[in-house]
Amino acid sequence: MWFVPGLFVAGAFALSKVTVAVDRSLDLREAPSWLLGADADAATALTSTVAAAMLTFLGVVFATTLVAIQLAGGQYSPRIVRVFVRSRLTHLTLGTFLATFVFALNGLVEVRDGADPTVPALTVSMVYLLLLATLAMFVTFLHGMSKMLRVQYLLNRVTDEGRVAMLQAYPPADAYELVPDPALDEGVVVRNGTAAGVLQSVDRAALVRRAAQLGVRVVLLVEVGEYIAVSTPIARIHDDPDGAMSGDEVAACFLLGGERTLIQDPGFVFRQLVDVAIRALSPAVNDPTTGVQVIDRMVDLLATVASRPDPSGWFIDEAGDARLRCREPAQGRLLDLAFLEIIRYGADSPQVVRRLRAAFDVLSSTAQPVARDTIDELRRVLDQTQDQLMPAAFARVSAEPDRHGLG
Repeated sequence: MWFVPGLFVAGAFALSKVTVAVDRSLDLREAPSWLLGADADAATALTSTVAAAMLTFLGVVFATTLVAIQLAGGQYSPRIVRVFVRSRLTHLTLGTFLATFVFALNGLVEVRDGADPTVPALTVSMVYLLLLATLAMFVTFLHGMSKMLRVQYLLNRVTDEGRVAMLQAYPPADAYELVPDPALDEGVVVRNGTAAGVLQSVDRAALVRRAAQLGVRVVLLVEVGEYIAVSTPIARIHDDPDGAMSGDEVAACFLLGGERTLIQDPGFVFRQLVDVAIRALSPAVNDPTTGVQVIDRMVDLLATVASRPDPSGWFIDEAGDARLRCREPAQGRLLDLAFLEIIRYGADSPQVVRRLRAAFDVLSSTAQPVARDTIDELRRVLDQTQDQLMPAAFARVSAEPDRHGLG
């Protein structure tokens, strides 16, 4: 939230210095008559009013925005808040407001009255332009926030980001050479040092280079998205009788943070979508239509890579030797993540059950054999959970697959 607004503030400060230097060279006693701040008193009143009003305006708008984001996080999912925080519209709006305040404040210093009045005409004109830009951004921001608070926008935004992560995690079969599992010795387990946090990504290239230099093979015991605590076993080092590679060297190639991201973690997109669905299916909300919309997006994501094989997880060095094996999520795991909790909390809703059955039909037609076994198991879980939770009067209706849910 600070980087783009910081650039705007720095730019406004630099621009104000340029316009002030030009105004000093002109040394005008009054500005053109069409300008409201044509004389020193009017220019002072204008710039001081804009500077004071911008801080008040900024506080009211963004305080209201934070409340709206809190409500959205409580209704949909706390993990959805990242969509608002990363929104470019939010950054640009905050930057424009702050830039107008900084520019007006610097321009106010240059206005002099009394026996030697000076009116910085160019600076006052720029204050007008920034004020117009602020009003335009305000209207755009209100429109954008009203759109962002709609569940359809949030689902589409998360799905678009997740599709990129899925395509990167599951490349086509002809995109890489299949690496057979090499023969491995018992290996030595190395542990994390003092750093802790969520594993957001792994610098695979750096680990492969280091493993090739030492002539070892590294098998990671942790997966992107996990929380790594102090002394957690993170890797098993093979072909390393002298213990040349330490846990600190492995951990140095990890990016740890406070929360999951989509950098190398396709499962995180399903975690966000499922959280939205199960909140919508809770008795406090009781919104099965949102649950159906979430299933639509998850089918879209899973069908995108359903025909692709699961990655082996092995990465090779320049000589073609397998040096690093990462734990990659199989599609079967993503299927369980996507549907198990929705089955648990939506099995008493005919709309959700009908949509789940249609989803399983679509995915079964394109999935790999191993993933089809997972889908068959999910069907069995759905049938058993429905028998326990669904009122008998709705059993016949719920047995029919329907991509609309109930229309």
